[in-house]
Amino acid sequence: MILKIKTEKIPKYWVFGIVLIYSLLMSEYLNTVSKAVSSINGGISNFTIFQYIATFNFFITILSAFVVWIISSFLFHIFSILLGGVAEFKDFIKYSGLIYILPAIGFAICLFLFESVEIPKNNIEIFFKSNSSLIAISWIINISSTLCFVLLIPIIKRLYNINWLKAIGAIAIPIGSIYLLGQFFANYVL
Repeated sequence: MILKIKTEKIPKYWVFGIVLIYSLLMSEYLNTVSKAVSSINGGISNFTIFQYIATFNFFITILSAFVVWIISSFLFHIFSILLGGVAEFKDFIKYSGLIYILPAIGFAICLFLFESVEIPKNNIEIFFKSNSSLIAISWIINISSTLCFVLLIPIIKRLYNINWLKAIGAIAIPIGSIYLLGQFFANYVL
């Protein structure tokens, strides 16, 4: 009941803005990494075709962030209802969007850290696996993204009025199912 009252005070534009900031930072990070890696191979970034592809990828990443936010929120909402919870999707999507501030901060830190990384011309794969800055960047991205899911658990528990085990299940079942399907298609179909 307390969460329901507070969601009415949260403007929709804040939620949209936070997801937009997250998607812009993620797109910029991926674009920066792509340009850094492509510049090693003799300046591919000077080609016009590469610039068009980079711009297309930038906007597709932004669009993908919004699609993933809506679909994952819907999946968590459906599983919360299937596990006995009762709440409106519009309330839950506000909270799930606000939590995207954590990975947005993570990508901002990663952008800052990646500027100090100089990629060598040979042994790129070994460099990506062994460079301490890149390992830290990987940890920051993974931890900030995982925190989003962890913080959704108490929100689901409170908003849907279900116990802790069901709230964990509302997050773990969709994520686990998607992971297992991905592993199945990666190992057996492709």
